[in-house]
Amino acid sequence: MKQNLTIAYLKEAFTHYNQLIFHGELPLPTLKLSRGKTRLGQMACKRRTYWRRTIYSDYTISISTYYALNKEEIDDVLIHEMIHYYIAYTGQKDTSAHGVIFRQMMDDINQRFGRHITISTQTKDIPTRIAQKPRKFLVLALETIDRQYFLSSVMPSAARKVAHLVSRSKDVMTYNWYYTYDEYFRDMPRVRSLRGRKVSLEVYIEMRSKMERIG
Repeated sequence: MKQNLTIAYLKEAFTHYNQLIFHGELPLPTLKLSRGKTRLGQMACKRRTYWRRTIYSDYTISISTYYALNKEEIDDVLIHEMIHYYIAYTGQKDTSAHGVIFRQMMDDINQRFGRHITISTQTKDIPTRIAQKPRKFLVLALETIDRQYFLSSVMPSAARKVAHLVSRSKDVMTYNWYYTYDEYFRDMPRVRSLRGRKVSLEVYIEMRSKMERIG
């Protein structure tokens, strides 16, 4: 069941995990709700250098309300950001954003507290709280002379330019334009040049059969 995500809930959860996992060492940061689509959470802070020493302040943790997460998933995202907070607050120098220190802390917390914190999450596999509106895609499907197959989601404003490029390409054997609302193309970048996603012949045939051919 999805959790009703509020600032009050985040404050309660932060206080709980601060005591349980971080021994109450972390001051309450600014907690925010976001509508982020590319990340589930974020820890941000101000940085300034004083006598070659980096000083961090004004910590903020944001959790996205865009995705329909349950309580355990929200808590895992929050703890993930609390690890970032702890590393910065205690002045530790990690090897990267999710470096050795972060991974050691994450693995330890997962093992000790039965959590499922990860480095990153594929947001495309998570349902949203509000259904996304159907989007119409302009698709170029082409076959090259060496029997390779490509699908491109083309920016409508660049269609004339791409059509000119494909018609002059010596590597293209056949091509067609289509319209579709298929979610397959939602995460595919809409291009302005002659490039696309290489697919198998089976996928190529299947996707063409489901789309509305233009012309």
